[in-house]
Amino acid sequence: MLGSRRLAQFGAACILRVPYNYCQYAMASLLVPPSSLQSQKKVDYEAFNVTLKKVPCLMLPSKETDQIVNHLKKYLLKLPKFRPVQTDEKTQKIVIHLDPREISNITPILKETVRWSELFCEKDLELSYENWTREEILRAILPKEIEVPTSYSIIGHIVHLNLRDEQLPYKNVIGQVLLDKIPSAKTVVNKLNEIDNTYRYFAMEILVGEPNTVVKVKESNCTFEFDFSKVYWNPRLATEHEAIVKLFKAGDVLYDVFAGVGPFSIPAARKKVGVLANDLNPESYKWLVNNAKLNKVTKNLTAFNKDGREFLINDVKKNILKQRHDAKMGQEHITMNLPALAVEFLDVFTKNWFTIDEINKIKAKPPIVHVYCFIKAAKTDDFKAMAKQLIEHNLGVEVPKKALINIHHVRNVAPCKEMMRVSFLLVEEILKGQNIDNMEEPAKKKTKFENTNTVDCHDVLGINNGQEGTERKQQKPEKEQRKQECIQSYRKEIEKGQSSVS
Repeated sequence: MLGSRRLAQFGAACILRVPYNYCQYAMASLLVPPSSLQSQKKVDYEAFNVTLKKVPCLMLPSKETDQIVNHLKKYLLKLPKFRPVQTDEKTQKIVIHLDPREISNITPILKETVRWSELFCEKDLELSYENWTREEILRAILPKEIEVPTSYSIIGHIVHLNLRDEQLPYKNVIGQVLLDKIPSAKTVVNKLNEIDNTYRYFAMEILVGEPNTVVKVKESNCTFEFDFSKVYWNPRLATEHEAIVKLFKAGDVLYDVFAGVGPFSIPAARKKVGVLANDLNPESYKWLVNNAKLNKVTKNLTAFNKDGREFLINDVKKNILKQRHDAKMGQEHITMNLPALAVEFLDVFTKNWFTIDEINKIKAKPPIVHVYCFIKAAKTDDFKAMAKQLIEHNLGVEVPKKALINIHHVRNVAPCKEMMRVSFLLVEEILKGQNIDNMEEPAKKKTKFENTNTVDCHDVLGINNGQEGTERKQQKPEKEQRKQECIQSYRKEIEKGQSSVS
């Protein structure tokens, strides 16, 4: 008897499947906003109101709800600001709304388990703007040929976009949708294709929302406050900041050459690391000092508002020598997080930064440098080899194997543009500026620009598709001039490409 009953129920379920399948295909087109909204440049909220006819549901007494809902979790109708399980006002019964696109996946056995033929019903459902996702809304508004922007950063109450040229005519409606759909958002800004050449922060425009760009954010268990329109901050670097800070121990010293508002310096100071933090941008310096007070680390942090080269030559050198004179046991770390330009400061270390006597005092425990750089590379290139070549070119000497700690790929910032970190010890050979030919490691083969009268910029900069990097030999005046021209050209390329970094 039991077998006959199951067979009868199975047959009934199969008969019902035909209208359900029709319902599935008919309603799938209704589960997206109306297509008539396309190319609008202002959000028409009323136009997103839609009535879904005959939404499949189960209606049952409240005491059975939990058990049945558990069986049907993956088949529930999931929409923003919508509860798929509700109480019917008239009958006071529980209504479980099901996704019509998933009905055909419910097996006959599951239908029997939840008493489908007994509890099934259909109800009309009113949807509004709040029931659509931001992607669905933007897809309905933007022309078909324009990609929906899905990449953005959230910095405090600010949503930070980097819109493409074809998206710009719709920038205000895009901003409004994100303002509506991101709970923490109060302001939406778009990055402009401009970068301040002196202080290295991005120009931006406010699209919608409050004209307030001063934010508070949390990172590494610290609070940072700053004016996002006047300093550089990238939430995508949080993992990298934490990775470096983990290296520090109480009693160490950090020299943060391009400190910004303190993403390395503030967490380090909280670990009782002695910090000398510098930034050329007066706004960054102001907020760095503010953040030291905000996080109660002023005792461990001294802030500077100087050019990075001056900071290294004078303040860092002086402090390292004091560390040695006082026989301090902590390790010194030098962070250089300005990937577009930091490598240009590396020659400080090899141009008589310390005297021979001073080198002898510090060589037993050499400081560690963590320098960041951009390289232009294809996916098939050896990123680490190219980063090492770029660092060595700017140092003017090879980094011995014993000195190289780590080469780390931080992130891809744009097509064929990678951000790298190279960590190495300032060993005696580097500080003395000893040329590779005078070192124990085998000398490199001569590279192209040593054997020809013409110099390729990528060869000069050590980023020519993984080929051997160049060495800084004594060069003829015209070659030295050409090299400087190449560096300037590369810097311009970086500044131009910097607008794509978010």
